[in-house]
Amino acid sequence: MTTATTTVAEFLVACLHDAGVRTVHGLPGGEVVEILDALRRRGMDFVLTHHESSAVFMADAQARLTGVPGVALTTLGPGATNAAMGVAHAYLDRAPVLLITAQKPDSLLPGYTHQVVDLQAFFAPITKGTFKVNRENAGQVIPQALALLQQGRPGPVHLQVSNEDAGQSLASPPMSTARPTARVAPAGDTLAQARSLLAQARRPLIVAGLGLEPEAPYDPLRELAEALQAPVIATPKAKGCLPDDHPLAGGVIGLTRTDPAYALVDEADCIVAVGFDVVELVKPWEQPAPLIWLAPWPNQDPTLPAAVEYVGPLAPALQQLADGLYQPDSAWGARRVAAFRTVAQEALTPRGKARGERLLPQAVLQRLRAHAARDTLMVVDVGSHKIYSSLAWPTLAPNRFLLSNGLSSMSYALPAAIAGSQALGGAPVLCLTGDAGLAMALGELGVLAQRRLPVIVVVLNDGAIDLIRSHQVRAGKPVFGTEFTSPHFAQIGAAYGLRASRVHHEAELDRALAQAFQEPAPTLIEVMLDPVTYPTTPPALRGAAG
Repeated sequence: MTTATTTVAEFLVACLHDAGVRTVHGLPGGEVVEILDALRRRGMDFVLTHHESSAVFMADAQARLTGVPGVALTTLGPGATNAAMGVAHAYLDRAPVLLITAQKPDSLLPGYTHQVVDLQAFFAPITKGTFKVNRENAGQVIPQALALLQQGRPGPVHLQVSNEDAGQSLASPPMSTARPTARVAPAGDTLAQARSLLAQARRPLIVAGLGLEPEAPYDPLRELAEALQAPVIATPKAKGCLPDDHPLAGGVIGLTRTDPAYALVDEADCIVAVGFDVVELVKPWEQPAPLIWLAPWPNQDPTLPAAVEYVGPLAPALQQLADGLYQPDSAWGARRVAAFRTVAQEALTPRGKARGERLLPQAVLQRLRAHAARDTLMVVDVGSHKIYSSLAWPTLAPNRFLLSNGLSSMSYALPAAIAGSQALGGAPVLCLTGDAGLAMALGELGVLAQRRLPVIVVVLNDGAIDLIRSHQVRAGKPVFGTEFTSPHFAQIGAAYGLRASRVHHEAELDRALAQAFQEPAPTLIEVMLDPVTYPTTPPALRGAAG
């Protein structure tokens, strides 16, 4: 309840609470103590991270899994600018994350410059909006900023507020920020056009993207796929929207320009894009087949050539389309997907053996899948293992595969996995990261230890930024600047109080995973890896395998 003495900080926290937020992530400074204390008095949880971008990654994962906006809090200057990678990730992965930063009060500016950066100019290119909050405008700006997070295409919003302003009472009562609903084409006419196109199609295909969340229309999506006998191709952030063991699950695009699933996309004579966003693609979208656009936001930035465009709730649109009568080719649908899977699996089959006492990536993923439940959340970091996991990890439940894809930020996996376990009520979570990515977020092992969450951190130790090393070799250049000496990660994990082990053989990995799932606790498993059989490894490096 807002009173005449409600402070800006108290009003901000009340608005967050009303929006469903119960957890804020961040790394505070002296300039945010009013907001931090307001969170304490409201009974909100504050997760203290060791880097500001980790806080934004955590907020992103929480938003992705719960549908509630994520919130990160930092100080001014270095704290705010440290958060930039996480904010850019949220911008390109379309995540509704509110970043709250401090700033010096106007009364000190412009003569005071210590730690002062123009944060609105800094964040403007990577947010949907950036606002300076004070006692005069807080009642209007804060609700507007929260609404903006999820209006149209979701994305991050930045609020800056000085500690002095945060401690002052609101100058005026909050005002309504209701906005008129955007007008869209009549659904009946639009969907009739879509049904007409699909009735003529013999090889229809569905491409599903990150816009499926938070509505999560998974059953209607499956019903439409089965009615059309249409293979479902997912972009990485939609992986699992149709479980990968469903007969119509046709793989993933958005990792390389030669993803195997493009074979199906190229054969389609009509494509239904559901929650699609080309930000996830590496290869430009140049498909000639008629495109039916179904999304919660308009087809723009960039605009794709579309025969039909529907903007609005996805579930009713998918259900109406599923009621149509369709006549796909008998060789299409499940039969074509089965043949495709045989070829795709062959392409991912390892050629060669691991050198020395090390494991191949294929063996690691197979053992992880054997121990994990169908709905275990997998969070992957960026690198060769991201591409391979996106192609080969069987995701058997929706919204249970998280990664940074639009920006592709290393160091994402560990903080996102921590937030993921917390968002899922303390469920076991798999975190697959490389040695380079974990080194960038190593301090967050302390958060994992403190929170005692059953996150299983599997760090692949190959002593290199393997994906870039592969690029060098493929380009005919010597390996330079991409190899390093990794620490003993298991010893570091043990120093934090985690259950930790280093494994060289499949049997050792099996034992470690069995214990991690049977006796849930924060766990770090360091896998000594030979990366030679990644699909991104060039022949020159593959030839070195035994």
